[in-house]
Amino acid sequence: MLVGYYPAYKLNLKPGVDFIISSSIDYLNFIAFGPNDLVNNGRNNNSGGDPLVFFNNQSSKFNDLLIYKLKDNLKFKIILSVLLPTDVNNLNSFFNLNNSVYYPNSTQNSKFISDLVSIVTINGFDGIDIDYPFKLPCSPQYFSSVFSSFITGIAAKLIGSDRSLTITAGQYPVNLTYNYVNFVNVQAFHLNINDTTTSAGIDKFSRILSSWNVFVNNSKLVLGVEFGGIVEFVSSNSIKSDIENQHLQLVNDPNFNFPFANEQISELCKYSSYAYLSWENLSSLLSSSSCPTNLTSSSPWTNGFVSSAKQPYLYQQQDSSKYYVTFYEDYQSLSAKLDYINNNNLAGIGIADITKDSKDLQLTNFFFGIQPSPLGKNGTTSTSPPSSTPSSTPRSPISPLNIGVIVGSIAGSIVFAAALVAAGFILYRRKHKVNNAVTTVVALYDYAGKEENDLCFKAGDIIEILERGSGPNDWWVGRLRGVVGEFPERLSLRHKKIE
Repeated sequence: MLVGYYPAYKLNLKPGVDFIISSSIDYLNFIAFGPNDLVNNGRNNNSGGDPLVFFNNQSSKFNDLLIYKLKDNLKFKIILSVLLPTDVNNLNSFFNLNNSVYYPNSTQNSKFISDLVSIVTINGFDGIDIDYPFKLPCSPQYFSSVFSSFITGIAAKLIGSDRSLTITAGQYPVNLTYNYVNFVNVQAFHLNINDTTTSAGIDKFSRILSSWNVFVNNSKLVLGVEFGGIVEFVSSNSIKSDIENQHLQLVNDPNFNFPFANEQISELCKYSSYAYLSWENLSSLLSSSSCPTNLTSSSPWTNGFVSSAKQPYLYQQQDSSKYYVTFYEDYQSLSAKLDYINNNNLAGIGIADITKDSKDLQLTNFFFGIQPSPLGKNGTTSTSPPSSTPSSTPRSPISPLNIGVIVGSIAGSIVFAAALVAAGFILYRRKHKVNNAVTTVVALYDYAGKEENDLCFKAGDIIEILERGSGPNDWWVGRLRGVVGEFPERLSLRHKKIE
């Protein structure tokens, strides 16, 4: 199983234009809310309905995703991923706590949960993912109980549906009742932040996931990876030895910025500490002996590989004893993680941000046996992909939510499959012209559909139009009861705007 996260709330990108979604993705987590969006939109001010309003303000991004998925005949399921506030000061008011106790059945809390579930059902999401807001051990002692009650409240609203309920968490286990949860995505990367160790080496991952297994069966655990790295400023008298033995000394940087801000680097040879290097930028550094933004200058980076952690790194010297260092994922480190997943029967692997991959999806495609070209200076590097034996073991879907029953083992999670051809199927018979005005039409007749992507409806159904053609006989893209599909325009009438 391969899970990908798409942080739509902070990106002004269009799928299929600015980034590609791999046909190998099984579940796409659409992150509609930032960590403070719900607070800033009145959640603390008893407004109650802000999740629905805020999602509707971003509906164009969601519609773009649906149209792209339909046109490229992609099969992934879409999960609504919700980021909760991370500021401890907002917890009491956000969850309406009474003496640190959360009551999911109180009027306001019940309405908030109902609003989230309504977004899922109205828009045809296949499930909901709730992000545990404290990835580091800084949460209040009472919060795990609050979070557990919140999850139970959402689960109760999903009874009788086939929609999934998932959790995204960090390296520290959360003591919850996981009977209601389909899987937990453990995002245990960036371990080198304010630390002297490698960032997400397999040695760290194995210990972290073992600690999670005390509370959650391995069959529900997804190993999260980040397609990039955080640049740290360190002091060393023997940099390669200190990196490989994990004895780095952090320099007190006066220009410190919290690294999760994901500061993008426009000039790859000049930046501040705690900047973020995506795989797209990293692959440029690895494939050239010069600086990508100044070809007359040699690259200042040296690359290496920590054997014990199976983790690649780059470093750049600043003066006699100070260096910039970043750890990241490459083909060897991902291969080690895939081996761990298969050997321990984990549910799968999760990509924290699918837009951070290269434009030709080098890392994502590697999961499924599409071997990328070797990267590195002079054409070779320790990051060359290892050989693998193809397997015919199928990927298994997530079991539907079943209250009170622990979901069984999900076998055959992530494997090296035979090389896949990326989905590029185009519906030539249907040429569309984007229509930005949101309208509805009323179906004149019953339509059962003739192809997989057709929208089925009954006479009298009101269909929301996502995209329409330029001629009277064109095929349109519409949504009905959360399902998106195509249909002949001639079967509808009475166009009107949604009020």
